Amino acid sequence: MPQIYGIEHIIYLLIVIPLMVLATFWIKKAATSEEKLQKIIKIIGVIGLIAITANRISVSYLRDGFDKILPGTFCGTSSLVLALSAIILKRDSIVFHSVVYLGLLGGLLSIFYPEFIGQGPTFFYPMTITAMIHHTIMVYLAFVIIAFGYIKPGFSKWKYLPLGLSFYMSYGLFLITVLGYQDAMYIYEPILPDTFLNWAGLGMIWFPVHAIFLWIWDRYLVKIFPLVRY
Repeated sequence: MPQIYGIEHIIYLLIVIPLMVLATFWIKKAATSEEKLQKIIKIIGVIGLIAITANRISVSYLRDGFDKILPGTFCGTSSLVLALSAIILKRDSIVFHSVVYLGLLGGLLSIFYPEFIGQGPTFFYPMTITAMIHHTIMVYLAFVIIAFGYIKPGFSKWKYLPLGLSFYMSYGLFLITVLGYQDAMYIYEPILPDTFLNWAGLGMIWFPVHAIFLWIWDRYLVKIFPLVRY
């Protein structure tokens, strides 16, 4: 049974982290124009869409049934929305200003502390490996969008986060009341059992953290990013 920071998990991290670093250096050299950067982001979006689709198919086939194929978690929903947004939307879309940060934080937590890792007998159990891959692609796509200036963070854009979370909650209620999901978006059950970390608790943490991040961005990080300037 695979474990968090067991040998399989550690090997996975030792592979994907250097790959992401190398890919970042490659993008920095290859993205010599706005058009080329957009193509790269769309390609990563397509890869992300394939990854989250594979994960949802495996989860539906092995556990939930195909009537529950739509993602019902923040990470799954963010992965799907971010991939589609990267493919369809233009730079600095309002959608990016909520889903990018949720995808980045949620994905990082899931990569470095994948509580789902024991759901199968091996790390390559379809539900497990596809979950790791789609979280990894989501994190990297969110990073590229932020680091290469595809969106322009700023404290004045903080308001887009609560607007985005309103969509998440509405979508979660739709899954519960219309499609019969037991829970979605941690509306009823917390992300960690016996804690206050349901949708409201997570929001109480995420809103001020996001505001602090945007303040730091305006004051310091804007001098460092984007990695490529045209």
